[in-house]
Amino acid sequence: MIRASFFLVVATLIFLGISCRKSPVTPPQPTSCNYPHGNRNFAWRIDTVAWWPSEVGGVWAFSDTDAYLMGNISGPTVPGQKHYVALHWNGKVWNDSINGTGGYDNATQKWGDIAIDPRGDVIGDDHLLVSVGYWGIDTIEYAGVAEFDNRTKKWKSYQLQAVGELRSVWTDGKGYFIAVGDNGMVYTKDGYNATWVYSKAPTNFDFLHVTGCSKTEVYAEAELSLTTGQNYQQYWKYDGAEWYRLFDNQDTTGNVVSLPGDYSSMRDIAAYRCPVTDSVRLYLTGWESYLLQSKGQSFDYLVTNMSSLGLPLHNLGRTAYMIDLLTPGDIWIFGTKYNFYQWNGSNFQQIVIPGLPAPDSQYGEQRRIVKTSSGKVFLPSEVSSQVYVVAQGTP
Repeated sequence: MIRASFFLVVATLIFLGISCRKSPVTPPQPTSCNYPHGNRNFAWRIDTVAWWPSEVGGVWAFSDTDAYLMGNISGPTVPGQKHYVALHWNGKVWNDSINGTGGYDNATQKWGDIAIDPRGDVIGDDHLLVSVGYWGIDTIEYAGVAEFDNRTKKWKSYQLQAVGELRSVWTDGKGYFIAVGDNGMVYTKDGYNATWVYSKAPTNFDFLHVTGCSKTEVYAEAELSLTTGQNYQQYWKYDGAEWYRLFDNQDTTGNVVSLPGDYSSMRDIAAYRCPVTDSVRLYLTGWESYLLQSKGQSFDYLVTNMSSLGLPLHNLGRTAYMIDLLTPGDIWIFGTKYNFYQWNGSNFQQIVIPGLPAPDSQYGEQRRIVKTSSGKVFLPSEVSSQVYVVAQGTP
């Protein structure tokens, strides 16, 4: 009897233990994309890298101690004495000893192994750097691309057949590259070992900037300058097969995007898509700057003037001519006369970089900021007429 009672108690306890065991808890699905705030506190280093006559195309950094500055570069050993298409940052100095370039040959007037003038744009990922520009025969310019393979440490250049200059390039970081340029010129490379394929967008405007969220969601800005002095802008979306005109201030019929206020002098474009909400944020910068938001692939955009988000450039009488979306919580917008503002996910703040001209002191060109995995940034900038430096910001 006692033994039966004992087994009954044990069985009851086992049953209660099983019945009270909690089911696995499924965490709630996120409803938004949250990104860390971008850093605003840097220790800055300034290195002079080019003198007149020079044109700097931009910089790409594989790491804090491995970066390349591309362009038509004079100096830095003796101004005007040497020409380079690339300078290498080795963690200590900018060095003109570039594997495979061979420098500039005055006798043949060629750039060694890189046969193009890479004064356009430069982009890359861990494997491949791509710099765009042109190469010339007599007075005709043709599209050109220079590549550096970070695995083999070899340079290669492509003298392409389309007439005109490539001015901007973007990559999805997975081997897909798209380069755009004059008269609606488009070249794509889908795979690190793939060839460059030409296509023509349905416009006679010159593409100046290209960006994207994926190889089936690319955005581009184009301009047309007339001999009468008038300038017009277009914005386009590319889905990998078709181009869709979003905005045109020359022919406004059929515009998908309606921009309030003064939308003249549009200059740049940036975009990112939140995978959680399947929503896109599209930034258009210019005399006035706008944030466009939509869901899915809808063309029904909610338009916000970024002055209402705290961007003061328009109120200061400055044009926002360039936007660098490093991460969604780290966006830099450059205004004329060295007015640099950074969005950290919550607000805009002016960034003053020691060694560059003070805000509102003079005009000068900048190229795109590159951010490494450690958070270090590289910024090529003019400090006087065709005298360029690279500012390095270490967190």
